[in-house]
Amino acid sequence: MSGLIPIVLLGTLILIFSGRLLMQWSRRSHTPVVTIEDYSQARAALDSVFAETAAIKRIFASEDMEFISQAGTGDVQRFFLKERKTLAIQWVRMTQKQVADLMDLHLKLVSYTYDPSPRSEIKLTVNYLCFILASNGLLILLRLFGPFEAVRIVAYTVRAQEYFCSEFSLRLEKIDPVKLSSARQSGSV
Repeated sequence: MSGLIPIVLLGTLILIFSGRLLMQWSRRSHTPVVTIEDYSQARAALDSVFAETAAIKRIFASEDMEFISQAGTGDVQRFFLKERKTLAIQWVRMTQKQVADLMDLHLKLVSYTYDPSPRSEIKLTVNYLCFILASNGLLILLRLFGPFEAVRIVAYTVRAQEYFCSEFSLRLEKIDPVKLSSARQSGSV
């Protein structure tokens, strides 16, 4: 029985990578070439995500809840919790979209890199799957308990987002700009 577990895990990884390869292959025929402008927009989006992550940590700050608990009435506390819960859910959804967009762009940029690494691709894919599971779990916890009761999974989600941003930043640094085309070239092809 214990010998079956590695085989199942290996089979699962093969299926995941095969699916990812098929998705990338099918998108290649529908997706235009990555342009210099796409690269610039990716860099700007990445900088924005780093700034937003630092600011959004404030939603889950326990000091705010402690202050409201001591100084506010029951209505103020309920309103505060409702607002923070709404903000937290919006943040998780936005984070999921940003990480998915970064992952899509990452898949496009793989062929433009100086030194592709299958090992880092596997690691990134596994971490992406873990992020999807954790962020969806976080949405459930936020809906059920609110932002202050899900602090551990929030911390994991923030770390995962920061991981993807740093990995994507490294990917952008390894891009060969000579391989990128301008928007005018890709529009005329």
